[in-house]
Amino acid sequence: MNMEKRGQATLFIILGIVLVFLVALYFIGVQQDIIPPLLSDGDSASQMAAVDQHVRACMAEVGGQYVTQIAAQGGYLAPASDTYRLYNDTQVSYLCWNQVGVPTCTNRLLTLSHMEEELTDVIDDALGTCINVYDVSDDIEAAENWELTVDIQRDSVDMLLYYPVSVDDGDTVVTEDEFSESLNVPLGELYEVSQDVVNDHAVGGDFEQLIYMLSKLSRYTIYKYKPYPDVLYQVKLRDDSYVFQFAIQGESNV
Repeated sequence: MNMEKRGQATLFIILGIVLVFLVALYFIGVQQDIIPPLLSDGDSASQMAAVDQHVRACMAEVGGQYVTQIAAQGGYLAPASDTYRLYNDTQVSYLCWNQVGVPTCTNRLLTLSHMEEELTDVIDDALGTCINVYDVSDDIEAAENWELTVDIQRDSVDMLLYYPVSVDDGDTVVTEDEFSESLNVPLGELYEVSQDVVNDHAVGGDFEQLIYMLSKLSRYTIYKYKPYPDVLYQVKLRDDSYVFQFAIQGESNV
């Protein structure tokens, strides 16, 4: 029995010595770049996939905030004084100016390109709050600056970011120059509806939302409010929560 116990103890000692030797050999191999570390950030391709996910998440977060804001404010992110009315603590832009003494108004001529420019400027600046790709891996080299393009479609807002990033894991180098993200909001389509409303006010002095909604087979829900002396509209797809709101400037008789 004692011989058996001594044999087991000897076996454990030998196994311990072998384990220590293997661990020491591993660390020496890692230091000499002979053996890759077990807890590395992953290969270049997997690291670049993580970078892509990180950048797109940043674009979605920042872009979503401002795409919602520009719709709530009638197409302008920073409306100048006397160009909006305050409604429920929101600066809702006038899209048609009052004409003194007549019910018609003057179309302000908001354009998609103007909204794209405003969105590009603010999103480009705000990306710096979350785009730090060096948080993803130590194997990354990235350009100092980036260039953002925003394109408003009928059913989406598409963002394309030119931002060269490379990952070098010591074996392979993977490079990606562009990152894209699409926000599924109907900003372009609701803009078109808003212009139909504005054009009716500019030509005839009013807009019949019920007739319009029926003519569009109830695709849209349009709310019409009259906070004196203005008229305010909220436009949305019937089954969607994304809202574009704007105001028609009225004339005060006080």
